Amino acid sequence: MPTAPPAEILSIGSEILLGEITDTNAAFLAAELARLGFSLGTVRQVPDDRGVIAAAFTEARARCALIVATGGLGPTHDDLTREGLADALGEVASLDPGLEAQLHARMSNMPAINLRQAMLVRSAEAIANPIGSAPGWWVDRDDVLVVLMPGVPSEMHRMWDEQVVPRLASRFSVAPLRSRTLKTFGIGESAAAERLGSLLSSSDPEAGIYARDDGVHVRFSTRGDPAALETPMARARELLGDDVYGTDDETLPHVAQLALASRGVGTLATHETGTDGALMAILSALPLTADAAAFVGGGLSAEPRVEADALLRVTLLPEDGHGRSVVEVSLSGVGGFEAHRIRIHGSGPQRLRRAAFASLDIVRRA
Repeated sequence: MPTAPPAEILSIGSEILLGEITDTNAAFLAAELARLGFSLGTVRQVPDDRGVIAAAFTEARARCALIVATGGLGPTHDDLTREGLADALGEVASLDPGLEAQLHARMSNMPAINLRQAMLVRSAEAIANPIGSAPGWWVDRDDVLVVLMPGVPSEMHRMWDEQVVPRLASRFSVAPLRSRTLKTFGIGESAAAERLGSLLSSSDPEAGIYARDDGVHVRFSTRGDPAALETPMARARELLGDDVYGTDDETLPHVAQLALASRGVGTLATHETGTDGALMAILSALPLTADAAAFVGGGLSAEPRVEADALLRVTLLPEDGHGRSVVEVSLSGVGGFEAHRIRIHGSGPQRLRRAAFASLDIVRRA
C-alpha cells in the first residue's frame, strides 16, 4: 500500500474571492488531511470560471497526487467544477442513468437544470451525497486522485467522513499527525520564542509558535511515537512558567472559572465598558461544568441585574493610535483581589477580544 501522497486543496466559488463567505471548508480539510497523514502543499481559491478551474486542476495534477476540491457542484450555470475538471482531463461528461434516477427519486418535480448534477466523465465514480442533490466525484487517473465534494459544509463534512476518508484509508498507508499544544497568555510571540530557544528548531517533534487572541500557542507535532511529545512539552512549560495557562483543549475562560470555583465562587457576572460585550460573548459560548464558576449574565451600560457570587468589571480604555490600549480589571466578591491595569495590542474586533482574554488571565493568575 503506497504512503500518503502530497495533497492540495481547491476551494471553488467566486463568492469566496469576493469575501462574501468565509472558506471554512479549506480549514476543515487542512486539519483532516494532516490528521490522516497527508502533507498539504497548497490551498487555492478559484473563481467560477471554467477556464481558470481547468487550469487549476491541470497545474495541481502536475505537482501532487491528491487534490481535494469543494464547491461548484450545484445545478446552476455558474457551477462549473465538473466541466473544469473534465476539460483538464480531456474527457467529455455525459448523463449517468443511475444518477439521473436518484435525482428523480429525490425530487418529484425536478427542474431540468438539475440534470447537470447527474453528469460524469469516464474516469469518475460518483460519491453518494445522502443529504444533498449534488454527488461528488472520485477520479483516479494517471496516478493522481481528484476528489470533488459540495461546497455546503454540512454536505461536505458528511461526505468526507462517510465516503472519502474510508476510501483514502484503504488506498494509502497513512501516518497520522499527533500534536500537543501549550497555551500561554501575557507573553508576546517573540519573547516566547526567545525563551524556548532550541526547542523551536526541532524537526521531530516539529515545533511551531502561533499568536492567537487568547495568547501564544506552542505546538509540538510528530508522525512517530506520540510519547516523544511529552519531553518538549514539559521543557516548554518549565521555560514559560506562569505564563502557561493550559494545554490542548483547555481554554483560558474555563481555567479562570475553575480558579474562581477554587475560591468558593459558584456564579459569576460581568460588567464591561468599551468592549462591546466581548467578554460576555466568550463566557456565554462556554458549556457549563460542575467544577467551574457558572456565568449568569452581564451588563454593558449598567451593572447586571443578576445575583452572583462575584462581579468582574472590565474597562477598555481608548487606543493610543499605535495599536496599544489599557484594560482595567476589578473583581468584587473574592477577598484579596486587587484591581489591575494591563496593556494590550491590537485593533478592531481583535482588540476587544484580547481585552476580554486579558481580564480572564488576570483572574486566572490572581
